[in-house]
Amino acid sequence: MDTRVLTAKLDTLFDGLDIGSYQLAEESNLGVTIRLEIEDVYTVMDALRHCSELQFEQLIDVFGADVRGLIEVTYRLRSLTNNVDIIIKSELPYGASYSSVGALYPAAWMPERELCEMFGLSLLNHPNPKRLLTTSDLPPFLRKEVTIRTKEEIWG
Repeated sequence: MDTRVLTAKLDTLFDGLDIGSYQLAEESNLGVTIRLEIEDVYTVMDALRHCSELQFEQLIDVFGADVRGLIEVTYRLRSLTNNVDIIIKSELPYGASYSSVGALYPAAWMPERELCEMFGLSLLNHPNPKRLLTTSDLPPFLRKEVTIRTKEEIWG
């Protein structure tokens, strides 16, 4: 499916949803990028998964980045039927909570836990939101505000 056709279909789908503002951007090799509010991510991903025309049945990845003092959460979905990918991006403030998409895409359970642990976010609607890699007294290592420890601090 051509990215222009996909963008038009996404616009049509999103017009029928009860969501806030969104932005669609065509990326040459990456597919289409959708930017929206974190509150709308679950609704949009549910629509994309269950839309018979688009069929985004596979979650490829969930990851985050600390950008401009916010945490950018990124989901990458693939439609094997149409051979296209989309990227869904949303920004959150430090320490924010957001809803898990694991009920739609079970492959999201573990990456969401890692994302929350490394950036200091918290998950709602997750069956096991506890830390995955570190103990509770450690800071969220991937935030830019966390200072890098020296070798002497680590080894004493």
